[in-house]
Parts: sequence; C-alpha cells; structure tokens
Amino acid sequence: MTRLITAFTFVCLSTISIAHEGAEGVIKERMDRFKQNKEAMKSIKGNLSGDAAVIAQKASEIEAWANEMVNFFPEGSTQSPSEALPAIWKEFDRFTELANANAKAAGNLKTLAQSGADANALTNGFKALGKTCKDCHNDYKE
Repeated sequence: MTRLITAFTFVCLSTISIAHEGAEGVIKERMDRFKQNKEAMKSIKGNLSGDAAVIAQKASEIEAWANEMVNFFPEGSTQSPSEALPAIWKEFDRFTELANANAKAAGNLKTLAQSGADANALTNGFKALGKTCKDCHNDYKE
C-alpha cells in the first residue's frame, strides 16, 4: 500500500518542472503557485499517519489555490517556459470544472483532517485529491 501511495504521489508531484528560468508575469506566478502546491502535497503525504492539523492546513492552501487557479491562465499566456497546453483555452469551461473538482477534493480532505478521521480515510482523501490533479495534468499540461 505504501509503495502504491508513493508511486501515485510521484506521478502527481512530478508534473512540476524545475525549468522556471525565464518565466515572467502570470506564467511565473502560476508556476510558483504550482510549486507551492507540490510542496503542500508532499507535506500531506508525509503526515497521513501523523499530524492532522498539518494536513488540514495544507489541504486548505490547495483548496485556496484551486479556487483562484483559473485566474492565472489568461488568454495568450502560453509562452515558454509555460507547460500549459492550448487546450486549456479551447476547453476553458472544462478546465474550470476540473479546478473546481480539485478545490472540492482539497476541501473534503481538509474536513476529514479536521474531523479526526483515521489514516485510512485520510489516505483515501489524499488519493482523491491527487486524482483531480492528474485529471487536469493529463489533458492540459505538456
């Protein structure tokens, strides 16, 4: 089970590139925010059997980012080193739906952590959150 969680998390977290060099403006801002999101996911993963307060805080941070994420994808913000695919702007309603699903999953994980849920429930909540990340990245990220 631990190997499955580790592999799943690696897939989700490996979507953030180190190649932020040359990024400016809204592209840099969103790359930085996704990097923070990656760190929050790592922190949650490391606390699934530990500190629920950390999980709740980090899930709250992810929820906040997901709720404003679409604002960081204005039309035409595709220049390198952006890894956003043009499909985002062609399917912006669907992209928005996926961002909303991510916010909801993060909110659910936050609620689980705040309610004192056991490690199994937290792990399932974390997997659901990771799936929302992956769903978006599969269609909208290089």
